[in-house]
Amino acid sequence: MSERNEKFFTVDPKLVKSLRELVVEKIREGIVSGYFEEGEHLKERELSSMMGISTTPIKEAFRILENEGMLVTVPRKGTFVSEYASTSIEEILLLRASVESLCARLAAVKMNDEELQELEKLVLIMEGLHKKGDSEALLEQNSRFHQLIIDSTRNVMMQNILGNLRNIDKAFRKRALKVEVEREKGFHEHRAVFEAIKQRNPEQAEQLMKDHILRTKDNILAAEARLEGDRQS
Repeated sequence: MSERNEKFFTVDPKLVKSLRELVVEKIREGIVSGYFEEGEHLKERELSSMMGISTTPIKEAFRILENEGMLVTVPRKGTFVSEYASTSIEEILLLRASVESLCARLAAVKMNDEELQELEKLVLIMEGLHKKGDSEALLEQNSRFHQLIIDSTRNVMMQNILGNLRNIDKAFRKRALKVEVEREKGFHEHRAVFEAIKQRNPEQAEQLMKDHILRTKDNILAAEARLEGDRQS
């Protein structure tokens, strides 16, 4: 592994999450954010040294991420970031756009007044955080906004599909919210989705949610492709 800012991998073992969960989250975020490159060899001992932990949770994390398609283990050679990681992420986001846009459509029909008030409250909180530039807190409220829409559908099948995508999706969302222009566009798109749901306009809510997710995907992946091109030139 080349030299990098190892603060990225600082882990606080006092946190409530299990060590394995924290390690999985950190490595997944590293892959989704581009911290680790496709095809890069990840070494258990190097990662354990960076994190200040034993190799056991690293091994467990590798197994989980291999099942997600993020890593590939080659016998007698080691564990590598999948060469299809970016493709997998893009396809996952395409699936999310299709399912969550349908959730927005159903939310415009099914969401009750209490949920609608909660959604409006989240929009106002996100507005304040956006103005402060607090991307970490904004990520949490962003996730709550999307989850409330999903939960309001009362559709267990769609909730399960999106639940299975949640971890990779959250890592990608964190990556997007680090970009100021993306925070600006994303906030206005969230407000527009809320207004469509409030006005009980299912067609508009569905289209706005799909456009929001696909635009974010396209913009972030294109921006990072340009950066990669600049690094290689």
